[in-house]
Amino acid sequence: MHEYSIVSSLINMCEKQAKEANAREIKKVIIQVGKLSGIEPHFMQSSFDYFKKDSLCENAELSMKIIDIKIICQTCKKESIIDNNNFFCPICNSRETKLIEGKELFIESIEIS
Repeated sequence: MHEYSIVSSLINMCEKQAKEANAREIKKVIIQVGKLSGIEPHFMQSSFDYFKKDSLCENAELSMKIIDIKIICQTCKKESIIDNNNFFCPICNSRETKLIEGKELFIESIEIS
């Protein structure tokens, strides 16, 4: 489960930002997770709950915004959200598509006090 190492880095980044702002604690961390990022939200949450102990994130809530898989068709130029790993354009059935969203994994915001 690579979520452990990702959460460890996430907490370190949050703590660094909180310390630079002279914060006493981190209340909430909001991240964006693409459906193709390789992250399992359940494992991410349980990893966060485990690793936040004895850190500025100890009482923090982790909120995840799941980002859909979005493609753009190079043939018809339409953007589409797809539900599976079939990257054919749902409008014209072209195989000439490009992924434009869905692999993200980043911190959207950190709430501190």
